[in-house]
Amino acid sequence: MDFRQLEVFRAIAEELHFGRAAQKLFMAQPSVTQALQKLEADVGARLVHRTSRSVQLTPAGTVFLSEIERVFAAADRAVTLARQAAHGRVGALRIATNYPASRLLLLPLLEDLRRRDTGITTMLRELGSPEQLRALLRGDLDLGLVYGPVDEPGLGSAYLLSVPVVAIVRAGHPLAATEVLSFSDIPRYPYLTGFAAASSVIETAIVAAAAEHGVHLTAASGTTDLASYQLELETTDSIGFSSEQRGEQSRANGMHLLRLGPVEPQLEIHVAWNLQQSEPSVNTVIERLIELAESNRVHG
Repeated sequence: MDFRQLEVFRAIAEELHFGRAAQKLFMAQPSVTQALQKLEADVGARLVHRTSRSVQLTPAGTVFLSEIERVFAAADRAVTLARQAAHGRVGALRIATNYPASRLLLLPLLEDLRRRDTGITTMLRELGSPEQLRALLRGDLDLGLVYGPVDEPGLGSAYLLSVPVVAIVRAGHPLAATEVLSFSDIPRYPYLTGFAAASSVIETAIVAAAAEHGVHLTAASGTTDLASYQLELETTDSIGFSSEQRGEQSRANGMHLLRLGPVEPQLEIHVAWNLQQSEPSVNTVIERLIELAESNRVHG
């Protein structure tokens, strides 16, 4: 088993098409097939089920893909650290963030670190909160900016700030001319409180806030990923929900944003870390994030 075989398998898993995987890797398609066959022989299990019409991962392939992503992440980190060591700088922090935290906290943090010339460098990713928590527990991340509260053994966390939940509808929706959506009006239309792979925090906040005002909403996570969720909102009269920051992005793409009333549900953003972490710069960054969040709350 070699690294190139792992790259071939990952490309097949991402494209679910041998021809596109070959193009992505600048390889001939027969070479892709041969590399996969050799990898499956080395692993001792069939990783990909291929027919004339479709390509799908087997259960063994799904597990294998999850594990080799850690190999690729470790390789990327090794390259980055080696380059930093060559320039006398070691210790890049691996930070992941959800969307609102990236806009409100991560961008100001990076500017602050550059201005102070701390020597701290970063490796950044945007991930959903559940995936961040799993990566922190595995030791694949140093810090995560997640929806909270965080209640995971082995992880520490600190509250940073809160952001409101908003509703999103397509431009041609009957509610598109509305600026504020009452909880009592939501059940009149199809609604999606989230999607299967997302954190349940937004869903929980909406259902709880509606209940406080005498409106019963049920969890309705119909789609499996963000792209499918957005497509359903763009093509149907369903109401969707997101953080205000994600809602502003949707508005820039032609969707309509509605505030929720009479009281807006709030989402807490926390910084989380593995209690076993040993990067000395983690505490410095946590302190700066807390200071930036306090400033954001005061001037926000």
